[in-house]
Amino acid sequence: LKVVKQCCATDGVEPQYIKDEILPHFFKHFWNHRMALDKRNYRQLVDTTVEIANKVGASEIINRIVDDLKDENETYRKMVVETIEKIMANLGAADIDSRLEEQLIDGILYAFQEQTTEDVVLLNGFGTIVNQLGKRVKPYLPQICGTILWRLNNKAAKVRQQAADLISKIAAVMKTCQEEKLMGHLGVVLYEYLGEEYPEVLGSILGALKAIVNVIGMTKMTPPIKDLLPRLTPILKNRHEKV
Repeated sequence: LKVVKQCCATDGVEPQYIKDEILPHFFKHFWNHRMALDKRNYRQLVDTTVEIANKVGASEIINRIVDDLKDENETYRKMVVETIEKIMANLGAADIDSRLEEQLIDGILYAFQEQTTEDVVLLNGFGTIVNQLGKRVKPYLPQICGTILWRLNNKAAKVRQQAADLISKIAAVMKTCQEEKLMGHLGVVLYEYLGEEYPEVLGSILGALKAIVNVIGMTKMTPPIKDLLPRLTPILKNRHEKV
C-alpha cells in the first residue's frame, strides 16, 4: 500500500493510467473486510486511497465506495466514511454529481443511524460531507434534522451527545440554506433538553444552542433570549468543565 501510494503520487504517473490499470485491481484486492479489521492496514488503506484521489479526483474514488456506506460490517463502514471524509476535506464537492450526492447523504444517514458504538469518525464524516456540499444539502435537511431529533430523544447518553454535536457541525450550512424555521425548531427542542442530567451531554446541548444562536442571531432566536437566559443562569453553577 505504501509503495502504491508513493508511486501514484509521483509526477509523470498519469491519472488515466491509474484509472485504467491500478484502480480495478486496487479496489478488488484491498477494499475488503479483512483490511478494515487490522488497525495498521486500515490506516494505510485510507491514506493510500486519499492519495490516489488527489490524482484522479474525488468522484472517481467515492463512486466506487459510496455503496459500502451501507455494508453490513460496521468497521468497514467506518473505514469508508473516514476515506470519503478525508477526500472531501481535501478536494471539496465540485466534481460530485447529483446522483452521487444523493447516494452520499443516503449512505451517511444509514451509517450514522446504524452505529452500535458512537464514534467521532462518523460525526466528523457527516459534518464534512454536509459542509462541503453546502447549499446542495437543502433538500436533505428535513431528513437530516429528523434523524437528529429522533436521536436526541434516545435513552443512551452517548447517542444524545452525538446528535447535539452534529447540530453544532451543520448549523452554518443550515444558515447558508436559509433554513431559519428548521433551526428555530431545533432551538426550541434543545431548550427543552436543558434539564439533561449527564454533564457531557448537557455540554453538547449547550454547544448546539450556541451554534444556533451564532448563526440565527440574538433577535431571531427561538426560544427568545429573554426566556433562554433565566434557564441558563442556574447552569453556571454546574461544576463540570465542559458545561
